[in-house]
Amino acid sequence: TAVAMFFYSGGTLINPLSQGYYFWGNFFSDLGRVIALSGAPNNISFVIFTITALILSISFIPFAFAITSFFKSNRKLYLIARIGSLVCLSSVIFLIGTILTPWDIFGKTHLLFANLFNVTGVLGIVFFTIAVLYSKDYPNRYAFVYIALLIVGITYTIVLISIPKAITLDGLIIQASMQKVSQYSFLICFLIQGYGAWKLQKYKISM
Repeated sequence: TAVAMFFYSGGTLINPLSQGYYFWGNFFSDLGRVIALSGAPNNISFVIFTITALILSISFIPFAFAITSFFKSNRKLYLIARIGSLVCLSSVIFLIGTILTPWDIFGKTHLLFANLFNVTGVLGIVFFTIAVLYSKDYPNRYAFVYIALLIVGITYTIVLISIPKAITLDGLIIQASMQKVSQYSFLICFLIQGYGAWKLQKYKISM
């Protein structure tokens, strides 16, 4: 995304004449536009962002399947984790839908997919949090990482709902900044969760 930002053709919702990508005033979706908000073609940024975001999205599919295997010793927690896995898989589908519908061409569809991704993502994490929190074999610190992400995700959702559609400069900066915090927190959380699952698997094999 950093490379895509470098090649972004400029413009924000408030100021179409702004140069390049304004980190606190542009959304990630701006990178995936075919035509930038400045009115200039955005081909390089669009291609880089779309490919990168699709790779990221697809990488969550094996995670969603693999994480449930850690709860097989407890039938209830395994069921909870399986539900969380299915919800997260639907979230991945909505994320892919968001990526494949550039918002300068498919505005309403793009926003619908984005909102469904946020809602199902938060819901899936709730199930994973419960499974980890009540598991005797899974360290609780990983549940606290999920909880931290939930707080960020819910806060971001509230910000989206509470700020009016007729966006002001302050409102734009708040929304765009919260999106960055939310999405980077999402990435950091799943890097930590992936590392934790790898360590736990390694420990089980050694036993």
